[in-house]
Amino acid sequence: MEKSTCSCGDNHHAHMCMLKSNGKTEEIAKITTNPKFYCFTCGAEANCAENLCEPASIEG
Repeated sequence: MEKSTCSCGDNHHAHMCMLKSNGKTEEIAKITTNPKFYCFTCGAEANCAENLCEPASIEG
């Protein structure tokens, strides 16, 4: 079985890029209900920084 690698170079199954590439729409919906962070690399938004490769705070 091949390991999936996150765009930040590590094996992060809960990162947005991995969830998107694996078609995990239900998991994505759960972690994007009230986004407070965005990924500096791809622009994805998430509730928690832990779900992004290069998290930055959404200022608002």
